[in-house]
Amino acid sequence: MDQLFRILNYVCSGVALIFTVLMLLSYRKERPFQPLSLLFSAALSLIMMFSFVWLTGARLSIYIAVGLFVFGLLIGGLRAFFVKLYRREDRVVGKYSLLSLLGWGGSYALAILMNSFDAAVLASLGLAPLVLATGTQVSMNGVLFVRRLFVRK
Repeated sequence: MDQLFRILNYVCSGVALIFTVLMLLSYRKERPFQPLSLLFSAALSLIMMFSFVWLTGARLSIYIAVGLFVFGLLIGGLRAFFVKLYRREDRVVGKYSLLSLLGWGGSYALAILMNSFDAAVLASLGLAPLVLATGTQVSMNGVLFVRRLFVRK
């Protein structure tokens, strides 16, 4: 069973790497900020974090995890104010910064890499940046969801 989870970890790592590279190629393009897509992105970040914890068994102190998540919320809120939003026709559009993708994708890749070793301490250390980056993504998408409501023509 342990071998099966190790193989699953490598397959998921490869898939995450492929999706991160694909996102790198299209991330800076102007895109519409739809309410449902912002909420879906935030929810997907949370689902991926909890799935990672469930599948790997990596654990982090609840106090450290909550602290990192709240700090991520603050960072994400600040980053969301640096995204330029404007109206084009009847849609709100804008561009994300490449740094935000690299931060989240890098933290996810680091968490997967740390978990690939047979050490519980490394798996927990890899979980810390993932929790921080997930808080950042959730907050950034939440703030953008609210900001898009106030974009003028």
